[in-house]
Amino acid sequence: METISVHPTPRPALLTVLCVLTFIGSGMGVMGNLMSMFIAPFMDFFEPSMFDEAFNQLGNNPGDKFVEEMLNVAILAMENIFTISLLKFIFSALSIVGAIYMFKMKKIGFYIYIAAQVGFLAIGPITLGWNLLVSMSIFFSGFFSLLFIALYAINLKHMS
Repeated sequence: METISVHPTPRPALLTVLCVLTFIGSGMGVMGNLMSMFIAPFMDFFEPSMFDEAFNQLGNNPGDKFVEEMLNVAILAMENIFTISLLKFIFSALSIVGAIYMFKMKKIGFYIYIAAQVGFLAIGPITLGWNLLVSMSIFFSGFFSLLFIALYAINLKHMS
C-alpha cells in the first residue's frame, strides 16, 4: 500500500531568506523603475550642453579621460532613461515572479530568476554600449547575481 504524506517538505531557512531578500530588492527595483518611467518624459531639463563646461575643463591625462567617458555614459543614460527603466522594471518583476515560485518550492522559479539576472546584466551593453563603466557595473552586479544564483541552486534539490 502506498503512503501519501500530507505534510509538504518544509522550506529551508536559506531559501526563505533568499526569497525575502529578492522580494525586498526587486520590489524596490519595480517601484523605483516605475517612477523613473513616469518621470522620464519630464527629464528634458537635462541637456547635454550643460556638460559643455565640464568637457572644456578636461585635459589629456588618464584621470580626465576617465571623467570624460563617465560624462558620455551619463549623457547616453539620460537619453535612454525610459528604455533603461522599462527593462529594469521588467527584469525586477521577473525576479519577483521567480522568487515567488521558488518560495512555493517550484524549480521553474529558479530558471525565471536566472533569465531575469542575465537580462539585468545585458541592459548596460545594449543601451549604453561596451565601455569601462558598463564593464565595471557588469563585474560587480554579476558577482552578486552569481552569488544569489549559486545559493538558490543549493536549494534546488528541495524544489519540485
